Amino acid sequence: MKQLKYKTKLEDKNIIKSSEIKEFSEKQKFNYIGFFVVYFTLSSITSYLTVYLPVYLLSILNVNRSELAFIQVFSFSVLFIAPVLGIIFDKYTRYKKIIINLSIFIFLFSSLATLLSGSILRIFGLFLAINLLSHEIIKVGMSRILIESSTNEIIKDRNLIVINISSNIGGFIPSIIFLLAIIDVFNSYLWNNFFLLGGFLLMPMVIAIFCFDNKDVIQEKIEIQELRENNNNFPYYQILFLTLSFIMIWSDKLYLYPFTSWILSKFGQIGLKVLSSSYGIFLILNTLGYIVGQKISKKFQRRNIILIMNCLFIGLIILMAFSNLFFLIVVYALNWFVSGIMLLNYTSLIISISKNVKYQTVSYQMLRFAVAIASVLFIPLGTFLSSFISTEFLIIIAGLFSVLSLIPLIFTKEI
Repeated sequence: MKQLKYKTKLEDKNIIKSSEIKEFSEKQKFNYIGFFVVYFTLSSITSYLTVYLPVYLLSILNVNRSELAFIQVFSFSVLFIAPVLGIIFDKYTRYKKIIINLSIFIFLFSSLATLLSGSILRIFGLFLAINLLSHEIIKVGMSRILIESSTNEIIKDRNLIVINISSNIGGFIPSIIFLLAIIDVFNSYLWNNFFLLGGFLLMPMVIAIFCFDNKDVIQEKIEIQELRENNNNFPYYQILFLTLSFIMIWSDKLYLYPFTSWILSKFGQIGLKVLSSSYGIFLILNTLGYIVGQKISKKFQRRNIILIMNCLFIGLIILMAFSNLFFLIVVYALNWFVSGIMLLNYTSLIISISKNVKYQTVSYQMLRFAVAIASVLFIPLGTFLSSFISTEFLIIIAGLFSVLSLIPLIFTKEI
């Protein structure tokens, strides 16, 4: 009876009217704009918080690293809410736009507050937690829209490339502002101006409020597809394997906070400015990696691509610990290219897996959950360990941890 019901429903609705296709095409264009402004802004603030704020905290303010690590544990723990948010967006998908819009306003306020409160660590930690929470809600909402709009492999990879390009442009803008605003790295007044200028990068996010439609033009088609796919007995342990692999490949977060401070102490202001001015190249290579990743995924299995890219990524990480400034920039740039290929295929594979299960957003959020675990585990640990061991040694440890990402991939099947 269930198959007959499904067949009847499919026969009644397997032809989508041309007007609906046109309307969906227009909707997709607005989705691209929405994806662009959202990920542009998210990436801009992330660049401030992970590249430049650590230098300010560790090298200019000389904050207590153990206290900062303790605060980071609590702040980054809010990222664990991703699967719960996935359930909420799956169950109340009709309200996703309202939830996203409210989170956008919270994000705008908390971002600026986080940048300007670094001198008082407890207040900084509070605003950072609020910022990360709103950031996470927005990203989970975006993932729901991403899954809904990715009706085939071409649209899915195109969405991911738009997101990558906007993220990379957003990540590059702060480096330009830094080079123009911070003439003297050790002048705290210039840093305050630099953080205030970051507030202007928040403005594009407001455009997203008008971009995403709350209705699905082809929702009936999606429901039919879900009816078919949800009857499959898909092995959920595949999601677990991919999640475990993703956790360990993000072990490079171990040196996330000490990295730019290490560049400043080892290579001076020139080294920090060379690194900052090179971000444009890094981000272009990362986008190129996404494009190459899309092309080669048509010829090779995504799982095998991820395995190969992980091996290259690990080798490049370890090389960074033994490089002078020139080779460090070269190796770092290559790693951005490799990570572009790797991340596109990780994300695309988990989307394909998610479309085979009932709770799609929750399944997709397992990758976000993996990043949350890696952030809570590795960022505070790296900040704490940097008090008494060298950053070079932290980089080597991160490379060794990353080797563990290969084991779960061996048991992951291609979809």
